[in-house]
Amino acid sequence: MSRPPPLPGPSLSSALGELARTQQRAGRSATVGLALLGVVALASPLLGYREDLQNAREEELASLSSQAQVQAEALGVHLGLLEAELRRLAEHPQLIPEDGPSGMEQAMLDSAFRHSPLFSEGVALLTASGRRVWSDPPQMPLGASPLTQRTWFRRVLEEGVSEIHLLEGTDGPLVVAVPVRHGGKVTGMLVGELRAGARPLPGVRSGGADMSLLLEEQGQLLLPVPSPRFQWNAERAARVRALADAPGPIVLDNTRMLGAAARVPLKSVNGMILAVLEDEERDIARLRRRFLGQLFFHMALLGSTLLLFTFLLRRSYRSLLAAEERLRHQETMAALGAASQLIAHEVKNALNGIQAALSLMKPAASAGEVALPALRSQIQRLGHLARSLLSFGAPRAAPARRSCELRLLVEEALQSVRLLPEAEDVPVEMTLAEGLNVHADPALLVSAIDNLVRNAVEAGAVARDTGLRPAPWVRVSLAREDNEAVLRVEDNAGGVDPDLEPRLWEPFATARAKGVGLGLPMARTAVESHGGHLTYTRLPDGSRFTLRLPLESNS
Repeated sequence: MSRPPPLPGPSLSSALGELARTQQRAGRSATVGLALLGVVALASPLLGYREDLQNAREEELASLSSQAQVQAEALGVHLGLLEAELRRLAEHPQLIPEDGPSGMEQAMLDSAFRHSPLFSEGVALLTASGRRVWSDPPQMPLGASPLTQRTWFRRVLEEGVSEIHLLEGTDGPLVVAVPVRHGGKVTGMLVGELRAGARPLPGVRSGGADMSLLLEEQGQLLLPVPSPRFQWNAERAARVRALADAPGPIVLDNTRMLGAAARVPLKSVNGMILAVLEDEERDIARLRRRFLGQLFFHMALLGSTLLLFTFLLRRSYRSLLAAEERLRHQETMAALGAASQLIAHEVKNALNGIQAALSLMKPAASAGEVALPALRSQIQRLGHLARSLLSFGAPRAAPARRSCELRLLVEEALQSVRLLPEAEDVPVEMTLAEGLNVHADPALLVSAIDNLVRNAVEAGAVARDTGLRPAPWVRVSLAREDNEAVLRVEDNAGGVDPDLEPRLWEPFATARAKGVGLGLPMARTAVESHGGHLTYTRLPDGSRFTLRLPLESNS
């Protein structure tokens, strides 16, 4: 008899295909959504870090600007006081440098400046020709080059204005020079020298700045003295002066610094700039480390949240796929069950008529003696097939359980198997332990055991007919292991086809010409409904099916 015809397939297969495509699209959408969520979650702390770093830089620049302004004002006041003290004496009418120091002039100068703390290097009275008239200390150095060649000296003489400059060239100390006039003409000057290293000027290298630079109007570097390690030039002077209008980063000597500058408020000297600089990498590094620590913590927290969310989403998605797969399987099995039940009814009715007719027939000759048993054997096989199809298609009722000894159920199943024509060629060896009671539905377990042993006997007959095993055998053993009854059915028929093994427990999956693939799925369903397990193991020369059932607590 041919297999049951398949259900109308185009609509079912197209629906299943569309469901699979929908699941794939949902999976891709979930993946894209997670990726976008991860990008947004990780971009947020990064943008926050950049904003915090920018705010810290702006706060540092604001602090430097305030510091530069305060220092410039303090320096302007200090230099103004020094200039005012020199100017007070320079305007005295009895101070005449070109006549040499008189007793009164020397006493006046000694009284004002001798050991004065105002000028760390000393004070000197000079004539217009650069000759020293008086100084405190007497050997106060005035530099190596002639005074008349120096820019600040000539400017004081020619313009008659006060000057604050370096004593000589680019080296210190800093000088404050005021002109001495008589008759509207500059006849000399008072020069006070001070060195920032010996007595720091107010605001210079104070307030925590890494570097303080004092520039005159033409861009010459007045402080610090000696000059910094980097070479000073007009370009750098312009960049430093620009900090007075726009505080910001500046690179000096391959070091990135933050700087701000302010104009020194000194009426007699215009354009003097005081700049304060700090190493940006050193000062910002501390803030950067703190912000990076917060960033990494935030990213780790978000990353762990994303991982947890991804795990839960994937688990939910897989549960959804499993539920859809179970629903699809149930719908397929319901459709197949309805079709198989219809076919089984028709086959069973026809077999009943054939079997009734054969019971009235008597063999007329030797050929009939062979034909009638063969016909009866095939009718029994078709009857078993019809019963399997009916059982598969019928609604599953709850098992009618009772206490029963498993050995008796195995023997009952073996009795029906012995009626098979193949049983004459395939011996069945039994080793059955007694006293193993289970709480089960006897009919379901007998059917499951019958299917296992029947498959083994029929597989052995096929192996014998094909010459694979000249002496096939089947072994059935029942034993106790811990709190379980273990039934093993082994054979040497070569084992299940490897291509079929992944689908071994699916309905209608079979590689045998005479099988329909319902015995094993029905057996496993029956065993699992009793809380047991049915597994398959490939042996070197055959198969082993292991059935495990929980024993009754009092057994």
